[in-house]
Amino acid sequence: MKFGVQLYNFRHALAEDFRGAMKEIAKIGFDGVEFAGNIPMEAGELAAFLKELRTECCGTMLSGEKLKNPFDPVWEYAEKLNPPTVSISFHGDFAAKWQEILSLCLIIRENAEKKGILFSYHNHIKEFTPVEGIPAMYRILDAPGAEKILVEPDVCWLHRAGIEPAFYIRKYAKRIQQIHLKDIYIDPDPEKSCFPPLGKGIVDIESAFAAAKGTTCRWLIYEQDNSMDPFKDAAESLAFVKKL
Repeated sequence: MKFGVQLYNFRHALAEDFRGAMKEIAKIGFDGVEFAGNIPMEAGELAAFLKELRTECCGTMLSGEKLKNPFDPVWEYAEKLNPPTVSISFHGDFAAKWQEILSLCLIIRENAEKKGILFSYHNHIKEFTPVEGIPAMYRILDAPGAEKILVEPDVCWLHRAGIEPAFYIRKYAKRIQQIHLKDIYIDPDPEKSCFPPLGKGIVDIESAFAAAKGTTCRWLIYEQDNSMDPFKDAAESLAFVKKL
């Protein structure tokens, strides 16, 4: 498995100086980067820039509504950057809309398959809201015809949803290309709760890593939603993962 980093960590630095921040991120030593949100470069130009940085694309978090259209220009990023999968996530009332999300995922998966690209879903917390006693995410992934929808587990949000990350990773072991490693610290005073570097919070990163070794996972992707110094925390988190 290779080690990647989610660029959401560096969103402020990237917004100020995309090329400069990318060069600093590359120096940290990750094998690849995962994109999220807007990308201020044309797909071919970005692919050439990554090659210059000697950095791979380990993921693309793109708009589900755009990916629904097989002719939308957003597909060019997936084709030119060659990520292990093209991924989406959903923010909203998951329990009420899980069937709509399933339909969307099936459409995107079919579009991706025709282009020779894999498709995965990235979880947060609400995906595991029970629907008649069964987490909505399970209803989607275990639905007839959904077998080719891959998952990009986020171990932090799994933990917060009451799902053991290692259990979830083993459950869908053959449907994983990427895993998000993210830690969290919960304090009785909500204002003191935070997202620390890996190994400094309450998520069992070690068991998730051990479970990942028995899967089809190709990339472990570090993510830290908030940080006072994302470059310093990234270097510290990479050192932690390498020790595993």
